[in-house]
Amino acid sequence: MVPGVVPVALLVARTDTRAVLVDNLLVYPTGFDFDLAVRRRPGQPRQREDWWADQLRLEVRFADGRAADNDPGRRPRTSGDQPPDPPLLYQSSYGPDGGHVWLWGMPPPGPLTFACQWPTQQIPPSQAELDAGLILEAAGRATSLWPNERRP
Repeated sequence: MVPGVVPVALLVARTDTRAVLVDNLLVYPTGFDFDLAVRRRPGQPRQREDWWADQLRLEVRFADGRAADNDPGRRPRTSGDQPPDPPLLYQSSYGPDGGHVWLWGMPPPGPLTFACQWPTQQIPPSQAELDAGLILEAAGRATSLWPNERRP
């Protein structure tokens, strides 16, 4: 697939020393991926952070009340080859500058909320909204590379 693109840089949180953004949304018919970017104020020393033990927590909330987060301890367990009910948030890379995130499942129309917190880095619970219609429209622009190819 060639994804539909949502050209947005959404500021989710900002303190005197850090900012958290969601950007580079690439949308497919089954979900979307994006970058979770942490920016440091210029001149601030880079602190050694134990990302796995002290991870920036991210939650994505749909307008219908469903939500998913990046807490690896809360990943749903499935049996067989049955996928879990969406939404499912999977953060494939972690680091002091953020990471890459995949959200499986499409949001319904309405506000799509990105919420985060990182207490040890003094980022309090913060959130920002994006119109889910932008994502749904981008999914419609996603293009199959080989449209007549059938999956087994």
